[in-house]
Amino acid sequence: MINFHKYSFLDCKRLKGYLENKNAYLEDYNPVWLFIYSDYYKPEISFGNEFIFIRYNIDRVGKVYYPPIKVQGGYLNMTLLEMEESLPNENDVLNLGPILDSDINMYKEFSIKSYENRDLDTYIYSLDKLRKLSTHSKKYKASAKKFIKEHKNLFLKRAKKEDFTAILEFISRIRENEDELDFYPKLNALKQAMDHLYEFDLVGAILQDEENIYGFIIGDVLDNCFYYHLLFYDKTIEGVLPVLISESAKHAHTMARFASFGKDNGNKIRRELYESLEPIRLEKYNANFLLSGSENYEKRKK
Repeated sequence: MINFHKYSFLDCKRLKGYLENKNAYLEDYNPVWLFIYSDYYKPEISFGNEFIFIRYNIDRVGKVYYPPIKVQGGYLNMTLLEMEESLPNENDVLNLGPILDSDINMYKEFSIKSYENRDLDTYIYSLDKLRKLSTHSKKYKASAKKFIKEHKNLFLKRAKKEDFTAILEFISRIRENEDELDFYPKLNALKQAMDHLYEFDLVGAILQDEENIYGFIIGDVLDNCFYYHLLFYDKTIEGVLPVLISESAKHAHTMARFASFGKDNGNKIRRELYESLEPIRLEKYNANFLLSGSENYEKRKK
């Protein structure tokens, strides 16, 4: 019997220790991401002697289980059977995801067929290249230069808890340009992140001048990778995005070598970065289910 409980602040701190050196750069595997988005994904966790179990909700799928995270010993085949027995209803299917590339063959041995969901894939970038984005990218160079020229007193400020009100005012100002479906989950995640800014050693950075805020990021470091958990910027002003990423990457580069932009930062940002900068690694979102609307869903359904 697996006894799940609501994923908490203390669980997040504990989980970080187990996931260090796992080299899983998917955002979903980041303990802080799981915590700050807990209002949306409703994660639960169970710490066993042999495995750690995590499950959370995904729209149109229901309960999704991480592949069990090994602590010591234990037999995976018996553990998967135990997970099936822990399903809320006897007719439920054990939805596993994301399954790391390095583990796929192991799950194939148990007749678990997985699919790549490209909408949820994560590209990993070099922070050294990201910090040069505004000056080296053909796509962004001109717009970034124009933005900097028109905002001569621009600077990047390390965010503190007392900046929360100013950040909320900025987000309210740009709200009409945000995806409505993503807005409230990101807003709740922002509150969680700012509430625990110091406890999790989160890095918040504000791009601003003396009058206005133009962009804001918040993230943390795990396994030599900086995770951009939240990214807000004024889409009505050309050049803000590359400058925000470049300046924040200069700071992140002092703490890590790589950067991960998760799905909650929006496909537009991920697509533009992919077009402007060669990623150094692809983390595939493999699962034994497919989300409706994804690239391969209709093909697989047939």
